[in-house]
Amino acid sequence: MVSSEQIGRVLVATLSRPPVNALDDRLIAALDAVVDRAIEDASIAVLHLRSDQRAFSAGADLALIEACFATPQGPDAMTDVVREMQRLYWRLESAPLVTLAEIDTLALGGGLELALACDLRVAALEARLGLPEARLG
Repeated sequence: MVSSEQIGRVLVATLSRPPVNALDDRLIAALDAVVDRAIEDASIAVLHLRSDQRAFSAGADLALIEACFATPQGPDAMTDVVREMQRLYWRLESAPLVTLAEIDTLALGGGLELALACDLRVAALEARLGLPEARLG
């Protein structure tokens, strides 16, 4: 789901949840573990997030959203997932090292928020960034 490789003082973390790195509880936990590693290892100065899929991240997993609303807890279950995402973003924002998002394709919704939580973003000319949920509600 997230592989990592240390190259010098850079920890390169590659998101790999086919097909578009949709954020679910497992991917969030895997990213949390990478952030833990980066923060705890004093030899790491930069955390570089990238993707090997069709998208950096297309945002929240729609199947997870449906599953949350199918439970009696409904919106409360979804709120818990969103809080976990926001906690991950806060950890990236406040990490005592440089964080970098490499965006070569799509970064939408929560995926764009993930990139925005990083100190630096490098986007390819053909990259597409957006918050499609802004049209909802």
